[in-house]
Amino acid sequence: MRDFKYFMPVELYFGKNSVEKNSGIFKKFGKKALIVTGHSSAKKNGSQNDVVSALEKNNIKYCIFDKTEENPSLETVTEAARFAVEECVDFVIGIGGGSPMDSAKAIAFLAANPDENPEFLFEPGEAKHLPVVEIPTTAGTGSEVTQYSILTVKSRKIKMGVSKRTFANAAFLDPKYFMDIPVGVTRNTAVDAFTHLIEAYLCNENSVLSDILCEKGLKEFKKCKEALIEGQFNMDIRERLLIISTIAGMAISQSQTSLPHAMGYYLTYFKNLAHGPANAQFTKAFMDFVPEKDRVKDVLDFAGFESTGEIDEFFRKIVTRVQCSDEDINYYTDEMMKIKGKLSTVNRLISREDMYNMFKEGVM
Repeated sequence: MRDFKYFMPVELYFGKNSVEKNSGIFKKFGKKALIVTGHSSAKKNGSQNDVVSALEKNNIKYCIFDKTEENPSLETVTEAARFAVEECVDFVIGIGGGSPMDSAKAIAFLAANPDENPEFLFEPGEAKHLPVVEIPTTAGTGSEVTQYSILTVKSRKIKMGVSKRTFANAAFLDPKYFMDIPVGVTRNTAVDAFTHLIEAYLCNENSVLSDILCEKGLKEFKKCKEALIEGQFNMDIRERLLIISTIAGMAISQSQTSLPHAMGYYLTYFKNLAHGPANAQFTKAFMDFVPEKDRVKDVLDFAGFESTGEIDEFFRKIVTRVQCSDEDINYYTDEMMKIKGKLSTVNRLISREDMYNMFKEGVM
């Protein structure tokens, strides 16, 4: 058994009305909060109101930044951080899917280091940051339990992982926020969580503990497959998808994602394809490429599939796909071959031809 380190310090509160029931937790983080949301969903599902009520109950002041877009940009988090500094906030609360939650982490670093160029987020090394609280309202990214933050960097024409990493101090998981999520969004985010589990299990930085998380997450996902195909989601399925997302987030926080996530960023940036479906387009090719066929079989068995082809057919039933030109594929291949850290997550030498063929299989 290989050596490993396990560190997942997030205080998790799961259950209906968990924000209200545990509102005193907010007092640990300061006297004024910046609430980071998207444009409207946090208002519609009641999560923003619950947080505001909890803060007011504990005499904590707050201000709201609700301009977070899907696939948030470096420019947006920079604007939010300037607002946080102007408002003299003590901590940051991210409410929503991966975009507001990832943004909250990046904002926490920028607000605590106002004299730094925003690009410092992508420089190696640690830095001080404000405390972060996360409240997911979609079941996919698991950002509430990961140290990762992904931003769109327009100057480089790609989504990039922030090098400055931090876990949230606390997270609240309330399934009532998930009941009215549209079918398409539910499917897209569930696929994201599913690919997290697959990649964490097949990544060569896995450990016995991340494997345990992946096995449980994949077995729970098996119970949700029919609901995802039919587009019918009761409270039990919503709770399962939420837990799957969090388990998958915990798994990638211990190992990491692998090739499909990095390859999918090109489809998200250039083709405007949602993150989960973008990963899905390359999952079969990735699973066929990795050398650990016994572990691929584990994934199939845990999740209730007969083959990687059946997984691909499942994806085709529930999420959108895009096609790309050969010119696109060559560009994506050349760019992907520069990302040595992600290439090293596979126990096999990856040639340019290998990468080209994986891209081609996914998008043609």
